[in-house]
Amino acid sequence: MDAALDVLVVDDDHEQAKITKMLIERNGFHSKFTTNGQEALEIIQTKTPRLVILDLMMPEIDGLRLCKIIKENPETSEIRVIVYSGKIYEADRRKALALGADLFLTKPTRAYILIDAVKNLLTPVPHEYD
Repeated sequence: MDAALDVLVVDDDHEQAKITKMLIERNGFHSKFTTNGQEALEIIQTKTPRLVILDLMMPEIDGLRLCKIIKENPETSEIRVIVYSGKIYEADRRKALALGADLFLTKPTRAYILIDAVKNLLTPVPHEYD
């Protein structure tokens, strides 16, 4: 039986995706990567990861469209999304956040910043009860 999928890394740069996946796994999370937006959508629909880290520029389905698809579907809308892109334009950041991304990080970034973001998004917040 497959382990639950914590993080799906989606980046058209194979080496970048592989490095990000290894970094995430070194920090205790089960992850998988793909270099294609369409394949990412198929994985999301079958494995339901807790978090998707996605690049904006990808073949078939770009990152903004994938983010929108994830957030508009009631079955996947709770999946957390980090846009991790080399695009540095404020308009891209605003659009990603408006579509429901939880965070926008610009490549390259320090490994600890990415891992802290993953941990913060995947760690449940304790609820206070009266």
